[in-house]
Amino acid sequence: MGSDAERVRRLDREYRELAMSTFVFETRLAHRLSYFRTFASPRIAGLLKHTGQMQAEPRRRAYDTGLMMYALIDAGLESPTGRHAVSRLHQMHRRWRITNDDYIWVLGTFAVMSVRMIERAGWRAITEAEKQTVIDWHVELGSRMGITDVPLDPQSFDAWFSAYEARMLRRTDAGQELLRLAMDVVGSQIPKRLRRPVLSLAPVLIDEPARSALGFGTPNWLARTTVAVLLQVRAWRRRRSGPPEKPFFEMGGVNSEYPDGWTLDDLGPRRSSELEQPKQ
Repeated sequence: MGSDAERVRRLDREYRELAMSTFVFETRLAHRLSYFRTFASPRIAGLLKHTGQMQAEPRRRAYDTGLMMYALIDAGLESPTGRHAVSRLHQMHRRWRITNDDYIWVLGTFAVMSVRMIERAGWRAITEAEKQTVIDWHVELGSRMGITDVPLDPQSFDAWFSAYEARMLRRTDAGQELLRLAMDVVGSQIPKRLRRPVLSLAPVLIDEPARSALGFGTPNWLARTTVAVLLQVRAWRRRRSGPPEKPFFEMGGVNSEYPDGWTLDDLGPRRSSELEQPKQ
């Protein structure tokens, strides 16, 4: 038991360094896009719409997803905070009938898409060992959540993820409704005069088949070129400046949604009744 705990603590340290320092921009971008990507799955979008939480509080739902994930990364899975965060995730999901494949896919929107984003937009190439660290950490998270049969290496997980998406993703009314709400949240954080051009670039960063399943068209050459140039400039600046000196995440820190700070117990549905709905 002791050796396994030490293995996870070492994995926590390695992944924390990748996600919150070495490839912090790339990982955060992947996580934000993964939030949109879940609306491309009819079963996931249908469940999210059924719970009603996003329609009631779209901004809070978006914040909670990010805060929970970075609480896990920052504290580590083997920490008391990490174990409590996993317990909260169990509490929020256990009442719903979610297939194991859907759980693996949602896990992959963080794991697989982080690797893909770093490969596409990274300020340097990601090593094979670093790819494996990303996968290993998410496999460990999945194991603690009771998810089984998660692919164990980057190539296998990427292939599984692509096969699931080809089989399962398609455009739905529920997905479109949730996407509009999420885009409104993102748009509210962008200066009004830049809102439309910035949001128009999002489809460039979303690959197929998710892009079509989310209702986006094929980006034109100007959008593709603009994104490519912006990513190249950012990578150049990162190589010159080094990693950010100030951490972007603070456990329990004040933000616009939680002006007095937050705890893990604040994240998720506000009313206990929302956790007691029957399985769908």
